[in-house]
Amino acid sequence: MHHFYKFNNFKSLYNERKFVLVALNLAFIGFFKSKKIKLNGKIFLWPDGIFSKFYKFKKKIPGSILIKKIILSNKIDKIVVLGDSSKKIREFLFKKFKKKIIHHQLPYESLKEIKKRIPKINKNFLYLITLPTPKQENVASFIIKNNFYYKIICIGGGLKIAAGDIKDCPNIIRTLGMEFIWRLKTDSIRRLSRLFFSIILFIINFRSIYRIRFYS
Repeated sequence: MHHFYKFNNFKSLYNERKFVLVALNLAFIGFFKSKKIKLNGKIFLWPDGIFSKFYKFKKKIPGSILIKKIILSNKIDKIVVLGDSSKKIREFLFKKFKKKIIHHQLPYESLKEIKKRIPKINKNFLYLITLPTPKQENVASFIIKNNFYYKIICIGGGLKIAAGDIKDCPNIIRTLGMEFIWRLKTDSIRRLSRLFFSIILFIINFRSIYRIRFYS
């Protein structure tokens, strides 16, 4: 049995000394239930996909919308992007949050190699991980194990969409909760492989998907 916190209020993170915010979608459910993702700590899940309805979330929030709505505490000094970034992303983050932006490129390699590139964690910095699932969640898990305080958002490709590096999907597709189809236009082979793998894992673990529990 695994317990998480539901993310339903953007103010819920303001005073948290440590947290990891993770998207609850098909990829997360599939990889988590097959134990490809192992997370322990102060974990909040936000409803990013249509499968979040299994856990009675009221409204789906795409990552690109989530990052635009978050308001940071004054206690956060800097924002660190772990993974892909661009000048446009850094400009977007600075304009949005008025914080110094630091970028640490992480390779699309094994988790063992990625761990070597993770910088020292500062309790007053917010870390945005832009790697694909399940690597970003496992990077967060590594940080949790080696640090008492941490403030992390596993934002994935949502940051690229919010900043305008990737064209956002039409509203009708978002309303149907089918953004993943639109995003198959970029990095198609990797995304199709992950989608296929996620569906297989979801089917295999269907009977146990309800065993994710949330703290009140």
